[in-house]
Amino acid sequence: MRARAAISAFLLLGLATGAAGGAMISSPSGIDDRLRLEWQAEASRNGRAVISGYLYNDYKRPATKIVLLVESQDAQGQVISRAIGFVPDTVPAWSRGYFEIPLKSTGATYRISVTSFEWYSGSG
Repeated sequence: MRARAAISAFLLLGLATGAAGGAMISSPSGIDDRLRLEWQAEASRNGRAVISGYLYNDYKRPATKIVLLVESQDAQGQVISRAIGFVPDTVPAWSRGYFEIPLKSTGATYRISVTSFEWYSGSG
């Protein structure tokens, strides 16, 4: 039991000090230059890995139905797992929306991208 606790503590320490370094990372969305991401890898309350951050909308129309892909990578850059997440709300023009994506496994590094979204065209 102690070995399991020590391994868990080591993994969480690696998560906090790994590629994300506990600091926010800025990156393009990968799908549209008007959307960009700012995120960090951290441990959730239950000790599992999670990616949390903001999607910034630098456009004059709200963005909605935003789907995100997180790829956990090993030290060689090979994808070891994938997780799909969502920005839960419509992101207003010139604003940002918060997201959290639980991960299946901790990686040495992460790659996150927007896989789909829609520009909101409704009224009200």
